[in-house]
Amino acid sequence: MSTYKERGVIFPVDIVPRPNLDLVKNFDIRDDDIMMITYPKTGTWWTHQIVKQILASEGVKDEKYLGDFPNLIEFSVPEKGALAELFKTAPSPRVLATHVPVEFLPSGLLGSKAKIVVVMRNPKDTAVSTFHFWQKVPEVKTPESWESFLEQFLAGDCPWGPFYDHALGYWKLKDSHNILFLKYEDMKKDLPAEVKKLATFLGRPLSEEAVQAVVGATQFDSMKKTVKQHRDGAFTRKGVIGDWKNSFSDEQSRAFDDQYRERLSNTGLEFEFE
Repeated sequence: MSTYKERGVIFPVDIVPRPNLDLVKNFDIRDDDIMMITYPKTGTWWTHQIVKQILASEGVKDEKYLGDFPNLIEFSVPEKGALAELFKTAPSPRVLATHVPVEFLPSGLLGSKAKIVVVMRNPKDTAVSTFHFWQKVPEVKTPESWESFLEQFLAGDCPWGPFYDHALGYWKLKDSHNILFLKYEDMKKDLPAEVKKLATFLGRPLSEEAVQAVVGATQFDSMKKTVKQHRDGAFTRKGVIGDWKNSFSDEQSRAFDDQYRERLSNTGLEFEFE
């Protein structure tokens, strides 16, 4: 895996070429854009499918702007050429998505009327999901072992930067009127409630019947069938809360707990781990 550092954050060259970080700063934001922001492996594909179903419920059925998943991960960092042109010509509302930390966002986004959806997941399950993902995706280096990977994750020595820097960078914006925070664990425990919340935030409130239709189409088993052809199931593995217990030793769990308390105490940001 070839990487580079920009402002202390590691980026894979094959996924985020350095020139793209310059392009994104001047990216033309539309007031009706929907920007999805996630740290890797915290629910990007799932949330995208939910947004897609909400828009379809409102009669927005043109697939062009929704994109195929391989192009979605850094959808707010356009490449030169065809993809950059797609951003310009895509019909509104555009659905954009990115993993980049807050300091790399388009300069006009936070002052616009665009809707920003930030999805978060507890760091232990995020670490396990990322470990398995890296083993199946050639653009990132395959971890030598779970132990060595976890050391990297704790140190923040991983693509898109340290987990807590990423989460807290966005959490500081929680009082902004155009930002909605969703948590993976809440979505797993009560998907209908989270679908309603998201649809209302997007200005597209749904009937109870429509909510149930969205939920039925975006349950994990249904969604996994949709993407099973992508990279041997790398994008959808288990989709559960608490899978970290199958990988973490007691010592590793304590190290994560110590860092969790150190970084999130007095911030108001909390996660569920089971």
